[in-house]
Amino acid sequence: MFLQNISKFISNYRYEQSTLASMTAVKAAFLDFFGVTYRGIEEEASNIALTTIDELFSGKIDLNFSASVIGKNLKTDVLSAAFINGVAAHVLELDDGHRGAQLHLGSVIFPTALAISEAHDLTGREFLESVIVGYEVGILLGKLVNPDHRDNGFHTTGTIGTFVAGAVAAKLLKLDVDQILNTLGLCGTQAAGLLESDHGGSMGKVLHVGKAAYNGILSAYLARNGFTGSGTIFDGDEGFLRTMVLDKQEEFSLEDALRNVGNVSVRDIYFKKYPFCRHLHSSIDTALKLKASIGDEYSHIQHILVETYEVAAQHDNYHPKNIEELKQSLPYAIAISLVVGEVSVDKINQLVEFGLLENYSTVDDVNAIKKIVNNMTIISDDELTKLYPSKRPSNIIIRLDEVFRNGTFQNSTLLPKGDFENPFQLKELIEKFKGLNPKYDVSNLTVIDSIEEYNMKYVVGKLNGR
Repeated sequence: MFLQNISKFISNYRYEQSTLASMTAVKAAFLDFFGVTYRGIEEEASNIALTTIDELFSGKIDLNFSASVIGKNLKTDVLSAAFINGVAAHVLELDDGHRGAQLHLGSVIFPTALAISEAHDLTGREFLESVIVGYEVGILLGKLVNPDHRDNGFHTTGTIGTFVAGAVAAKLLKLDVDQILNTLGLCGTQAAGLLESDHGGSMGKVLHVGKAAYNGILSAYLARNGFTGSGTIFDGDEGFLRTMVLDKQEEFSLEDALRNVGNVSVRDIYFKKYPFCRHLHSSIDTALKLKASIGDEYSHIQHILVETYEVAAQHDNYHPKNIEELKQSLPYAIAISLVVGEVSVDKINQLVEFGLLENYSTVDDVNAIKKIVNNMTIISDDELTKLYPSKRPSNIIIRLDEVFRNGTFQNSTLLPKGDFENPFQLKELIEKFKGLNPKYDVSNLTVIDSIEEYNMKYVVGKLNGR
């Protein structure tokens, strides 16, 4: 039974098994998560989630068993805190992920682990132990089901993310193997998330993350109290694989996957530099390299040809209507890079304020961006598609007008900044944090370096400036 083996791994894994590389990666991921979430709590979707939770649960909170909302001086129940922090962690499109597993992990793992660890006053070692388990299970399951799962229209962060949250919660609650199996069984029947929410320009994408954390925690507490879930929910005849991944007639072996259980891959996660879908990042990196050559002569761009892999090319929305659609728009990501040369949350918010998503604007940069978008062609290149997902290639060719003798500039990127083969340095993650939260006292972050020495109530309080 596949989930039985996963449950045994979750139960048996110990902090002492972690490598220095894994622990360093996890701490970096926690720092990155906190910075992104601390800023993300101010976004519209986060505030709607917070208001809704207050509306539903106000006056029903046990303040002696509660967890913090990051970036706010308030606490709420464990489920609600994890839900709100999950939404805030994903809303900026700046949270970590894994290329092969094709899901965002930290935005599910950390809200889950923080809520339970703080409420139960657990140690930093227990927190880190559960986080590594979450990354391991998430990467294993994500790589197992993709690309078929994604190609069937499912958002892996919502679906597999629910199993991930359940694994983290079960580990922190010290459930036995049978209880963990029941947890995962309950997670499987709640696993949800459709890519139409992502590409349809809605807040549903961030709902997937909040609900994954919420449902994983709910499953673990139910299982602890004797509620049962199907142990075959993943590989049964009417389970996750058969209904959400495979063709009905397709045969599938789980033996190879099981051999990889426990081979921690957390160091393979990527960090994001730009607040756009990860599939757009190679093109942004390429456009910024071209910007260094063209400078402010972008008004002389006559045509842009973008050659990239199929999944990235499908993000060809030339007319985004809202901020959610903008973050999935490859044409606008490239045009913003070429005109502004800065792809940050603040700059994008400013462009939106200046009419980027409107039919009319009096701002030169906005009009230049729209002109470039209108002169752009995006194609899916078969050879580049063959390189995905081990690479995320993008090639951009810019043709200038007669003022520049119809000259051309070309550049390409195989892997965007932030992948483990092209990694962020710690100082770059700190700079990302500062850029998102310029008023935050970064000296508070030093608690992460020695998180093993503290209990999590102290850690969360310190990070939240209390």
